[in-house]
Amino acid sequence: MITNISRRLTTGALAIAGSVAAFGFAGAAPVQAQAVCFPQSFNNFKTNPCRKGDKLFTHINSSGIGINDPGNFLTITETVLPLGDLHTFTFTPATPLVSSDGTYVIDYTIEIVDDPDTPAINELLTKMFEAFSAGYTTTGQTDSGVSLNKTVWSDAFGGSSLVGTSEAKSSDIGGIGSPGLTVPIGPNILKLYVRDTFSVSSVNGSLNSITNDFRQKGIVKTPEPSAILGILAVAGAGAFARRKG
Repeated sequence: MITNISRRLTTGALAIAGSVAAFGFAGAAPVQAQAVCFPQSFNNFKTNPCRKGDKLFTHINSSGIGINDPGNFLTITETVLPLGDLHTFTFTPATPLVSSDGTYVIDYTIEIVDDPDTPAINELLTKMFEAFSAGYTTTGQTDSGVSLNKTVWSDAFGGSSLVGTSEAKSSDIGGIGSPGLTVPIGPNILKLYVRDTFSVSSVNGSLNSITNDFRQKGIVKTPEPSAILGILAVAGAGAFARRKG
């Protein structure tokens, strides 16, 4: 009799656990079909969000004297690493920026989505951001007066939830060159609001490109206390039934 009760308890607990798991995965909406990020003109990216792996990139706003030049180029890449995938956003102006070009600003979002190319994994439930950094490239002795400020929020541009700032600057204006410092990202953040502000203040300097790196890691979930108690209760009932039997 007690053995039958134990079996019913175990079967019921497994059924509930299965239902909860199924509900959790069903509740996560699949990513809408988006273009895959290939090397492209920056003007194309302005009106066409694109996905690279499990990251969706969306242009929000941009400004600068030559920001609409059809020769501006964008490359978004994904590098699979043992400690977590690395996504890189690289903007290359049609011609290197110089001091007379003034200041450029690029606002965009990057968010974790469920990658349709990995149907066995839902990245929305298994991945989160870990850190970001900013960098730039120059040619020869032109690393002079170059400044890149990358500021990131998790709620909105200029919002109340500032994640941090990575700044890359030439040594002649008080920086350490490129790349800037790596900034850690708090847990369970799935979307970032990124603002790049960059310019060249020296007549001897020029800027070939800017680069944003984003590193991610897996989410480690711990069971809820109620789930642990339920498992212990079922295990205890089973042990009691075996002793009575």
